[in-house]
Amino acid sequence: MNEDNKLPNNIIYSQKTIEFVTVANEFCKILENLSDFSLKEFVENVYKISSLLHLKALGLPKPEISNKMPSETFITEADWHYIDSAISKKLGQYEVFTDLFEPGDTATPVNISISECLTDTYQELKDFTKIYQIAGEDEILNAIADCKNNFELLWGSRIIIVLKEFHNLLYGNEELKEDDTDVSSEILKGRNWVDNLFNE
Repeated sequence: MNEDNKLPNNIIYSQKTIEFVTVANEFCKILENLSDFSLKEFVENVYKISSLLHLKALGLPKPEISNKMPSETFITEADWHYIDSAISKKLGQYEVFTDLFEPGDTATPVNISISECLTDTYQELKDFTKIYQIAGEDEILNAIADCKNNFELLWGSRIIIVLKEFHNLLYGNEELKEDDTDVSSEILKGRNWVDNLFNE
């Protein structure tokens, strides 16, 4: 590896980091604006962006931090519960609980809902993208290291659960029941952005 590629500023502004930040930001936007989507659109777009998010997280650099500091947080407990409740309400009868085996403890499963999986991931990514936008270099490097580590140990496994459950919803025998949301394609910027990533 070229020594220049190990420089902190190259990690922060590398193509892989910028791509991850872009996808993470779009993931958060979809969850923040889920009322703009019908149920099927929501499931389709979360499925697509989560697939891309997992891929980009795998490629995210993991800087070595000599002076580790805790990353700043922005999402409050009230914020978390608001997002979780909104997702659960959107999913309705399709909200499910499943056993999650985390890398740090593969012997003891955690019972978790799809909305919790998405909200935990949202909390991680919203805090990270906020730091990336406003913080200094040292804080950003810490946030990148934390986000990568938490992907490996925490939210990465949650995204896999979402992908599995939403894959079954989209390609199973049962047709998703649409809600009554009626919005124009111009409003659904999140949907169009995600669709464009998968269109040739």
